Amino acid sequence: MSANDAAPPDEIDAALGLGGGSPLDALRRRREDVRAYSQSSWKALFEPSDFGDLSAQERLALAKRVAEISASTRLVSRYQALLASAPDASERLEAILAYADKITAAPSAGRPEDLAALAAAGLSPAAIVTLSQILGFVAYQARVVASLALLETSA
Repeated sequence: MSANDAAPPDEIDAALGLGGGSPLDALRRRREDVRAYSQSSWKALFEPSDFGDLSAQERLALAKRVAEISASTRLVSRYQALLASAPDASERLEAILAYADKITAAPSAGRPEDLAALAAAGLSPAAIVTLSQILGFVAYQARVVASLALLETSA
C-alpha cells in the first residue's frame, strides 16, 4: 500500500487511542498490510454478514473476557464500549465464558469435554469454531496492544 491508499484506523488504533500523525501511528503505517489484515479479521469475526449461532453480544462478551484475562485494560475498555449492554445471563453464556477462562489462561488444558460442554449449552460446531477464532484473535490483539503501548511509553 502506498501513503495515498493508507488503511484507515483499525480496532487496535481505537484501543490505543491513536490519532493520525503520532509516532506510533507512523510506525504502524510502515506495515499497512498487517493493519488491513488485522482489521479484516476483526470484521469477519465481529461484523459478519451472517452471525450464525453466535450473537454479536456473545462475541463481544467473549472478547471482553479474553481481554480481561489477558490484562489488556485498553481492549477491555474498547470491547465494553462496543458491548453497549451486558448480554442476558444464561447457561449458554456461562459455558462460553467458562471456556474462555480456561483456554485463554492455559490453551493446552483444553479437553474434548470442554467442547462437549459448549455443544450441550446449545452451540453448533460452527459457533464453537468461531468462538475459538475469537479467543485466538483477541489474544493476538492483546499482545499487539501491549507491545505498542510499551513502545508508546518508551518514546
